[in-house]
Amino acid sequence: MEAGSSSSNAPPPSDPFPPPVRGGAASKFLSNLPSRGLFSSTVSSSNLGGMRVYVCDHETAPPENQVIKTDQMNILIRSLTLKNQKAEASSSKKRPADRTADGKVPAKRAMTGGQSGSRQGGSSSGAANFQGLTVQRLRALLKDRGLSSTGKKDELIERLRNASK
Repeated sequence: MEAGSSSSNAPPPSDPFPPPVRGGAASKFLSNLPSRGLFSSTVSSSNLGGMRVYVCDHETAPPENQVIKTDQMNILIRSLTLKNQKAEASSSKKRPADRTADGKVPAKRAMTGGQSGSRQGGSSSGAANFQGLTVQRLRALLKDRGLSSTGKKDELIERLRNASK
């Protein structure tokens, strides 16, 4: 019976699930495993759960002649203003005003209508500026003078300049 009682305390060798071992035997297998973070290091980090720190191993200084110009406007404000400008441009069907190199909008010019065209067309001086006139107005001036009104804008202007000399 002694053999039977000792065999009942020990698990049979074919048992797939042996009873848990009491004591510190299991803790020796878990002693060096990480308990927090990304499970990549056994050394505890002060940056748990955050972004990884990038340490550059090459020179990052820009070339001496490089000039970097940055926009001081907040990126959110800049994004909203660009979005508003696009919305206004698409809704108004007008093209935006031309901007100069420094970003300022040029001053508005007075709309003179057809009066300046009739004054320029009526003058016979060689200083008349026909470039600002439309092709339709140039053709009307050529018909008034009895000249051919066919061709491109540059040809029409040349005919008017030759006729006014």
